[in-house]
Amino acid sequence: MESAPEKKGIDKPMLLVVTVLIIALVLWGVVSPSGLDAAMNAALSWITANLGWLFLIVVFLFVIAAIIIAFSKFGKIRLGGENEKPEFSLMAWFAMLFAAAMGIGLVFWGTSEPLCHYFAPPFGEPASDEAVSVALRYSFFHWGLSAWVVYAVVGMALAYFAYNLKRPFLVSSVIEPLVGNQRWLLPVADFTAIFATFLGVATSLGLGVMQVAEGLNSVFGFPASNMIYSILVIVFTVCFIISAVTGIRRGIYYLSNTNLVIAGFLLIAVFVLGNPRFILNSLTTGLGDMIQNFIPMSTWTNALNDGAWVSGWTVFYWAWWIAWAPFVGGFIARISRGRTIKEFVMGSLIVPTLICATWMCVWGGNALYMQHTGIFDFKPMLDASVASPIFGLLQNLPGTTFLSILVMLVIAIFFITSADSATFTVSMYCSYGDENPRTWLRVLLGCFEGGLALILLLTGGLAALQTASIVGALPFMIFMVMMIFSIVRTFNKHIAKDEQRQRAALIEEARAKAAVGETPST
Repeated sequence: MESAPEKKGIDKPMLLVVTVLIIALVLWGVVSPSGLDAAMNAALSWITANLGWLFLIVVFLFVIAAIIIAFSKFGKIRLGGENEKPEFSLMAWFAMLFAAAMGIGLVFWGTSEPLCHYFAPPFGEPASDEAVSVALRYSFFHWGLSAWVVYAVVGMALAYFAYNLKRPFLVSSVIEPLVGNQRWLLPVADFTAIFATFLGVATSLGLGVMQVAEGLNSVFGFPASNMIYSILVIVFTVCFIISAVTGIRRGIYYLSNTNLVIAGFLLIAVFVLGNPRFILNSLTTGLGDMIQNFIPMSTWTNALNDGAWVSGWTVFYWAWWIAWAPFVGGFIARISRGRTIKEFVMGSLIVPTLICATWMCVWGGNALYMQHTGIFDFKPMLDASVASPIFGLLQNLPGTTFLSILVMLVIAIFFITSADSATFTVSMYCSYGDENPRTWLRVLLGCFEGGLALILLLTGGLAALQTASIVGALPFMIFMVMMIFSIVRTFNKHIAKDEQRQRAALIEEARAKAAVGETPST
């Protein structure tokens, strides 16, 4: 079946549906915040109770599929064609994968998640020696291979269809070979990508606002409140709009690089000022524990109990990664032209996994050491707000105020650059895959993103943000499964064509040599 001709301009029906849906959600939160909160909680309860296992098994199968693809004959396929050269050097590519790994979520949860698992582990005695190991093991697991394979699956599919088959950077391009006459599925697939991205990024933006508010409270004594949340969202959104309107892409590029330098400085500073020996030992042990227990953790549903721990952590994370997949997967695809499938998969799995584990161990490991040895009690801070322990950690290190301000600056810049990049992705989906969407469209969708993040914060806080990710991810996960089937089918055709071409070349060579009386090569 031939692909439909590419369209240009604004996809008005898609934009209309997205606009109506987001405005409806925002108005619902304004008019009846308790009603929106109740509806979100009901959706969350039903999904986690009935479909939590589906998130676990699908993501686990993604890991298996990605590894098989990388080490099979498909691994030799080169994105962009067999003669395509990598657009970026290996070190530059690794640096950009580092950029993909860093973000608001990692800064937010880097200190808090290990502490949460320490006080309330999935099994075993809380606040014990075992709890320290379990806390790091699960923190590495949640930010490890299973997270990045979700991005790798989407990125690999988008990159191959865009660079090798010259199709738009859209989910619908990937699943088109599978739909047959059911072409109504194509806009539905793109809409689920938009919906997932909106809710997934709104979750991260909301987390960032919560943490900056806690930082203002810790450093300057401004108590976190709905007013502070509102002011921060408005200020950050205005900054994003300025960057979008001016169109200074180089400015955002340098801003992102500067932010990575600051994040790297914070990582080194906390490592050196904390307990380096404990961190290095814990990183080694934690990675080993994660690898050894990867399959049990990937498939554990806690079926004999209510499954609340798995739903609140692992299922939430898998849904969050799926919600971010159209955005981050697309970014990794854009920087990977010229890479082989094997390079793409292994690079996008291993490099970010190690970066996330290192960040988690430096920040969360230091906090666990202080807590477990009695240096500082994080429990009151954690009970008050899950966003505050990072500043409790910094209170116990030299240069508290300076480091705290740097943390808030990093989060603020991540808010601006994440909103810029995410709305670029959503605008592209509303423009038939055009990689240069209109500026006014990006501004409009950026305002929607900020408004949605604020409404979710005001109606239900962290719980509402988590619920939004899970609800947004479920429909897109279905299309991700279709993407896997489509890319394997397309890779098979690619290999078959290559083999046919090689056979034809050998036959032609044999004929040419036979004509001059030579023995054909084997």
